[in-house]
Amino acid sequence: MISGPSTARRSIASAVCFSLLLAMTPARAGAGAGAVSPRDMQEIRDLFSSQTKAETDHDLAALNEMFASGYPGQPDPVSFVARAYRFWGKDAVIAHFQKAFAGTWSVEPDETAVRLIPLNDETVQIYAPTRVTIGAPGKAAATSVFLINEFAVRTPSGWKIAAVIPVPAQ
Repeated sequence: MISGPSTARRSIASAVCFSLLLAMTPARAGAGAGAVSPRDMQEIRDLFSSQTKAETDHDLAALNEMFASGYPGQPDPVSFVARAYRFWGKDAVIAHFQKAFAGTWSVEPDETAVRLIPLNDETVQIYAPTRVTIGAPGKAAATSVFLINEFAVRTPSGWKIAAVIPVPAQ
């Protein structure tokens, strides 16, 4: 496999395009729920804030509840795609966080720069420039800025996260 900056950019671009394509497809969960309301937007903002707190607190149980669940007989809707790795499915994403949480992991979104962009009645993109501090167990941690892109989807149990795409800011 060829790797490098251009391959990574193509992979990220492909993941973003795929996620946007999926986002444009109406979800069955909230069919007929109507346009994304100001109340929905606040729920999504609160969901993102709770998610970043759960990540910084290394709270896997809380984080698990924030990701969307699949419908019986349907593919798992959760993905986490980054330059260095790709995780498909809620269980794989949670397993990634469990491993990452063995070391240093904290996130600090720039709350003044968070943007919520409704893509349709069922899907909202979350954009958040975020300082992410990561370090393997026993190793020095490093902080980098990522442009976090997530997709929240309307489900029968409220808004949930379906996709996480962190893009390095530099």
